[in-house]
Amino acid sequence: MVELTESVDIPAPYERLEAWVANFEEEFVKWSPYHLACDMYDGGYQVGDKIRFREIVMGLDYDVTGHVVESEQDADHFHIVFQSDKKTAFITFEGCRTPVGCNFSHTESFGMTTPVIGPIMNFLVFKVFFRKMANWQLIRDDMVLDNQLLTDILVNGTYPERIPQDELLASLNN
Repeated sequence: MVELTESVDIPAPYERLEAWVANFEEEFVKWSPYHLACDMYDGGYQVGDKIRFREIVMGLDYDVTGHVVESEQDADHFHIVFQSDKKTAFITFEGCRTPVGCNFSHTESFGMTTPVIGPIMNFLVFKVFFRKMANWQLIRDDMVLDNQLLTDILVNGTYPERIPQDELLASLNN
């Protein structure tokens, strides 16, 4: 299994991060010019809720549907884990209050966790069949960008300029 984590300390009140998460379906698309869709089919991010994320990153279409498998939230912290329907990807969003604002952590994990067969299948999937989709540096760079953009949103209230959807979709053919 491959696990990528990016974390950022944000000098903004935790309540802004909490409000951003509470409106995630809308905020996901506004968060990055590469994000195309977030569909929260059950209306939220409680365990069992179905969600779809779609973004275009460097000409690659990441369109993933799955379910929330963990969801915890209190006055100072949230932890939400999404698992893809194919059970080969996990996305974790975690936030907490800090003495000077808040911290946001974004983890993406890829691969099968089954003993013995998992490493063999991960090799075939990531090194043979889907090498282009398994560009870990590209994914990490996108996560870093997401954290920079989120900081700007929460500190300054500034959202990035949108890239027209037809332009993003046209990049898939290149």
